[in-house]
Amino acid sequence: MINVLAGIIGALLGFSGALLGAWIKSRAEHGKWLRDQKLSGAAEMVSAGTSIFEFRSGSHAWVDSFEPSELREWQAQLQRGRAVVHTLCAEKTRDHANAFVKACWRAEDEDAAIQALQAFTASLRREIGSS
Repeated sequence: MINVLAGIIGALLGFSGALLGAWIKSRAEHGKWLRDQKLSGAAEMVSAGTSIFEFRSGSHAWVDSFEPSELREWQAQLQRGRAVVHTLCAEKTRDHANAFVKACWRAEDEDAAIQALQAFTASLRREIGSS
């Protein structure tokens, strides 16, 4: 009887250890997925926002060869990235993302756009733990 009880206790401990290990691995994988999604969305948003800023400010020679479909694609890319940021990131990071997007569309002050970009990236880095 004691042998059976010891076997059952051992099996329960082994099973609970396996469950705990699976839970820890699942949490780590979810954290990695979340971090990757945030980075991907932010990169898409920054890339498109920068292109929009450069186009609207007329700061590059390639603006002469610009096609209207490019602006639509940048806008779609910007919105996809922004949707990821708004869905997955904290409020402070979302606020900085909004400020960056507004600065890109206004394209009035390059320094303001750069500061908004720096604030956004700093907030995102703090959030994902890579600062």
